[in-house]
Amino acid sequence: MFENSSIFALVDCEDSTEPYLIDVDDETRADISLIFSNEVQRMMNKQEIAFDGKYKPSSDELLSINDFVIPNTIFDAVRDPLSVPTLKRDGDDSPSIRAIFVGERDESGENESFTIALQRFRNDQYLSTKRLSLFYDNQTFKREKRWGIGVGCNVDCVFLSTKLQFESYYYARQVFDLSQYYRSATDIEVETFSQSGVLEINHPDKFVQLADTWVRRKIASINDSHVLKDYNAIDIQKQAKSIGLHIDVMKSKVVLPDDKQSLKEILGFLDEEVYKGAFSESTFITNSKRKVHEK
Repeated sequence: MFENSSIFALVDCEDSTEPYLIDVDDETRADISLIFSNEVQRMMNKQEIAFDGKYKPSSDELLSINDFVIPNTIFDAVRDPLSVPTLKRDGDDSPSIRAIFVGERDESGENESFTIALQRFRNDQYLSTKRLSLFYDNQTFKREKRWGIGVGCNVDCVFLSTKLQFESYYYARQVFDLSQYYRSATDIEVETFSQSGVLEINHPDKFVQLADTWVRRKIASINDSHVLKDYNAIDIQKQAKSIGLHIDVMKSKVVLPDDKQSLKEILGFLDEEVYKGAFSESTFITNSKRKVHEK
């Protein structure tokens, strides 16, 4: 895999993200291609789980988004590497690299498919000339004054024909915008949630302002489940008590506390992420969930 692939950088420009060719010698190209190939093969041995934003995969699983759309410029670069500009430094300014990638194209008749492996690029992969980088040579350390970049031994996401696969949403989203695949409540949804007839919030305006990504994700999931429409405050309180979670009810409304930890517990419960252990009977809260396949 990737035996004949060129090495590319995905660079953030003013109004777009564009591929650039990283011009390397044959030995370096072969080494990088082998690293990416081994990583892709390692990932392909894992169980594939459809990404829904609610489940954190275990070490033997990876997430997948079907019908994922990536920029055509990446396909064009793989088709014709010499058609894209070469990566270089402009004066003292380093290019804003988002990812390093390799890819190969398979053609069958009039159809073509791509396998593209991408590695997010971190700031520490810039080999800065602003600090003294010492390299050992012939029993002596010598300062390297040239600008350069480093390539890691990992792959953060793989595009296979029509789907994107990755082990970590956090890392994959640093390569591609995954927001449309990840349900998160809008400002209007947060405000509407804070005014729900089932919930009592002391400071609705403050709640909207402080709603972070986790809170917005919970709100979106709770809204989609219709739990606040299907159950009243007393029903919710009883269900919480049955698993060992205390919820206050005031004026027939569930009281959402001001402190973040208690708020997370209640929102997690409303999103079915708080449960009682079947054997220990202790109350737990989980950071991910996936529905068990019914037989």
